[in-house]
Amino acid sequence: MKKITFSAAFLVAALAFSVGASAQEKAAKKAHVFGKTLSGELQKCGATEYEALLQKKNDKRATTQEFEQWLAPKVEAVRAQRLAGFMQKSTNNVVTIPVVVHVVHNGDALGTNENIADAQVLSQITVLNQDFRRMLNTPGYNTNPVGADMEIEFCLAQQDPNGIATTGITRHNLGNADGWDMESIETILKPQTQWDPEKYLNIWVVDHIYEFFGELAGYAQFPTASGLEGLDVPGLPSEAETDGVVIGHVYFGSSDIYPDGTYDEIVGRDKGRTTTHEVGHFFGLRHIWGDGDCSADDFCADTPVAANANSECPDGIDSCPESPGMDMIENYMDYTNDTCQNIFTQDQKDRMVAVLANSPRRVSLITSPGCTLGIVPELDGALQIQSLNSTCSSSFEPQLIIKNNGSTALTSAVINYSIDGVEEGTYTWEGNLTTNAQATIILPTVTVEAGTHDFTATIANVNGTADEVAENNTAEDNFLVAQSFDTTQIIVTVMTDDYGDETIWALLDSNEEPLVSNIDLDDPFGSEFYGDNQLYTHTIEVENNQCYIFAIIDLEGDGICCEYGEGYYTVTTANGQVIAEGGQFTDMEMTPFGVNTTMGTNNPAKGLNAIKLYPNPANSILNISIPDSSSLPEGYAIYNNLGQLVGKGKITSSTMGVDISGYANGMYFIKINKADATQTLQFVKQ
Repeated sequence: MKKITFSAAFLVAALAFSVGASAQEKAAKKAHVFGKTLSGELQKCGATEYEALLQKKNDKRATTQEFEQWLAPKVEAVRAQRLAGFMQKSTNNVVTIPVVVHVVHNGDALGTNENIADAQVLSQITVLNQDFRRMLNTPGYNTNPVGADMEIEFCLAQQDPNGIATTGITRHNLGNADGWDMESIETILKPQTQWDPEKYLNIWVVDHIYEFFGELAGYAQFPTASGLEGLDVPGLPSEAETDGVVIGHVYFGSSDIYPDGTYDEIVGRDKGRTTTHEVGHFFGLRHIWGDGDCSADDFCADTPVAANANSECPDGIDSCPESPGMDMIENYMDYTNDTCQNIFTQDQKDRMVAVLANSPRRVSLITSPGCTLGIVPELDGALQIQSLNSTCSSSFEPQLIIKNNGSTALTSAVINYSIDGVEEGTYTWEGNLTTNAQATIILPTVTVEAGTHDFTATIANVNGTADEVAENNTAEDNFLVAQSFDTTQIIVTVMTDDYGDETIWALLDSNEEPLVSNIDLDDPFGSEFYGDNQLYTHTIEVENNQCYIFAIIDLEGDGICCEYGEGYYTVTTANGQVIAEGGQFTDMEMTPFGVNTTMGTNNPAKGLNAIKLYPNPANSILNISIPDSSSLPEGYAIYNNLGQLVGKGKITSSTMGVDISGYANGMYFIKINKADATQTLQFVKQ
């Protein structure tokens, strides 16, 4: 059965987030109110939108005003010391920041497409050093009287968090998704791959960043004002786990330094200044127009006031004529093309110095040992998961990557692997890997039931003896196998609520193409949405041995039932078997499923199908009701809609309550275990 990826659904989710975040209240709603016009154009930076997302998720995070109130006296202290002559330029003032670059790819060969070559990565580090050091005889040099050497240098990390020698470049094969949305980067990619943010500047290079039905070139996490941001939101990654910079692969590196790389086709976006811009945000700089109009402030007096972002390389722009100075289009914190940017100012430097001296996870970077060569072990095999290759198929071949991080060639490795803690088998790999070389391992076929599962693989020994570095011997991940149905047709029924223009749904096939949708996903705002309080039924022919996803979103984030009408949706087989149903949700519900006419109507839950959850949606307590109390299941595990384990426990009675008050609002799956059978049910926390 062919695997389906979720990139098309990501596009749907991006619409829900972007429109819902800026939409108006229901009481003031008119037809087709979408907050603002969306387009498919490139937006150079998403840092402002990202900061708004962080503040929305965590009300403990400092607002812009609170952060600036905290930072202002520290900047003034830096400026006073500089003016008093205590911070004269010298090599003692230069700090070096260790960088780890996470290249996230889709299985393409090294140096191809998003799996960019090491040389392209190195070209970007060169650009950062040229720009932050105002380096003579490079594009980073300027003669502007307010131009300044930031006295910050960057190195690719020479040791990993365990003190082992590294190139500072890691590669992660994370599936076939054509691009990433911000939510998936934050909740899936970053927490799984990040190195210690107190010791490294983490930069993720990904296959495009899609948001707001357009593309972002990059975004960065702004520094925090104190160490108190640890009061994080339950069920979500902490801000420390997501700290760093994200860049689309075609905007990373310089075509002048490494012309054979993969770059944006538009001339002027291929010189590495997107990363310079985002690293500026990482160290506390704001856009030169202050993300407002002529009354907004970037808190740097030597960057003239600007009304908005500039593009390309305009000449003689003065967008705020009532304020002194022309727009500083040459500043790295504008949106102009790479080819005309070459300035950080002295006031911008004062902000960076103050942030480096005071902000958590910035101050510790300057004393990190990351730029010191690490230990090179003799025998060190490292394991990664390349693909679990499962969404609908219950039988698949897990794929691993084994890499030699040691100085001695690897000729054999014994690998143990398990699913849900139950040992599946032992695999012996043989080959010949020199230092830094890697190989793909395809394990024997495993078969699992529908539901969410945990996969773990561990190196037991290499070359017949113990591996010297145990920390990188284990690879683990969650994966979902959706239920399959015996049918040749799928029937989708949608009843809209009082605001049918908020409802978008699509049935996606295994090629990520919509078989049917209520709008044209390629031209969403050229489409007619549903009317209000109307019933629609669609019958779709489906193929055997294929995967599908049904996704539905609400642009206001309040579902289609029940405060503003009795809306609902159902997805069924031709004979009425329910695949998905609902109406009470927030932004989105997404249900993957398979079609397999050879399986009959087998229920993989094996007798657990009578279990009920109520209330659903639930706010604080979710009740599990088991009609046949003579034989209770052993326990339950709860996963969020990203497949991450968020809770588990034992089942002790036929009706028991589970406290979900600390969970973030959204869709969850609860997997109930009984002997060798499982049943996975869906519920909504609101």
